[in-house]
Amino acid sequence: MVSLSRQLAQWVVGLSYDDLPPEVVDRAKGVTLHSLASILLGSQSRSGQQAVQLITGEEAGVGHGATIMVDGTTVTKGGAAFANAEMAMSGGKLDSFRMLTHPGTSILPGAFVGAEASGATGKEFLTGVTAGYEVMERMASDFIPTVMSRGFHAGPVFGIFGPAIAAAKMLKFTEDQVNNTIAICVHLAAGNLEGPRNGGRALRE
Repeated sequence: MVSLSRQLAQWVVGLSYDDLPPEVVDRAKGVTLHSLASILLGSQSRSGQQAVQLITGEEAGVGHGATIMVDGTTVTKGGAAFANAEMAMSGGKLDSFRMLTHPGTSILPGAFVGAEASGATGKEFLTGVTAGYEVMERMASDFIPTVMSRGFHAGPVFGIFGPAIAAAKMLKFTEDQVNNTIAICVHLAAGNLEGPRNGGRALRE
């Protein structure tokens, strides 16, 4: 029997831009602009600036990395994705799936890094973004109620899958590589609801 991760990997590898309906392409463009707007707003916020200062202080000058948006500094790919995601979250312009995940705040920052690293075309970028959304929210749609009832935060639990798939698609990963990517994401998926439950700072200042 083919595993769920293998089925998802096969779908991701087989997806092409020509498979996307016009309304999906339009939506992918829309969430991209939405994320860019939130990053621009977040770059002016205290928490967004703190994230940029943290990463640039530790990683500035790294070769063959990726760009922190607005700031323009080249850092590691992971550092750029982190800083851009923090700015997107701080900007507060969040898309939503069932009011429990905000996929754009994780998928798009990862997709921007994937596009920069791979030299993706516009069509390849939009295909990667679509793949990231589809996989992340297909997984979340069946498990969100269970995850939340057990004290875990659906956003970070599922948020790791979207950007990884988007980048993997743009980097032209093989089926085995995508399958392994999903497996690594499963291992790293985490996030609980302790902050909202105990009155601690759950989001950003």
